[in-house]
Amino acid sequence: MRSSLQKGAIGLVLLCAGVLAGSVMPAGRTAHGEVRTGPPPQAFQSGGQISVPLLKEIAATLRQIDSRLARLEAVAAKMQTPRPVTNRE
Repeated sequence: MRSSLQKGAIGLVLLCAGVLAGSVMPAGRTAHGEVRTGPPPQAFQSGGQISVPLLKEIAATLRQIDSRLARLEAVAAKMQTPRPVTNRE
């Protein structure tokens, strides 16, 4: 029973110390922050600054798609040409 009484007393002392420390500390309404210098985030760039790299990427992707489609068309054309039938006698 004595150990639970000691734990309760220590808890009460710690609680009182926390309340006292909280009441002594000033409750200022100022915020402290860092000022970062550097390039603006991509989300805040203007339309022209974002669109040029994006359009270049789209053009490169379209070129890849076009070359792949040309290869597929060539293979399809080869498959459609009739093969000569040989007579096996």
